[in-house]
Amino acid sequence: MTRSPRYEPDENVSRHGATDPDKCEDMADKYGWNLVRIEETGDPMLEVDCVFEGETEFPPSPYEPKHEREK
Repeated sequence: MTRSPRYEPDENVSRHGATDPDKCEDMADKYGWNLVRIEETGDPMLEVDCVFEGETEFPPSPYEPKHEREK
């Protein structure tokens, strides 16, 4: 299981789990994020952490109720 924090301000990187390294490239392309590296996690489901430059967040899901999307 991945134990890394999602965002590490000291290094200015964010991590997002993925099932394989190709998914990291897909995320980078889809959201315009800069992929810094890919780290193995040892988790059989989310096998890698995709490490992106800066603080990255997925856009809210259109299926999520609006009141849950607002902070």
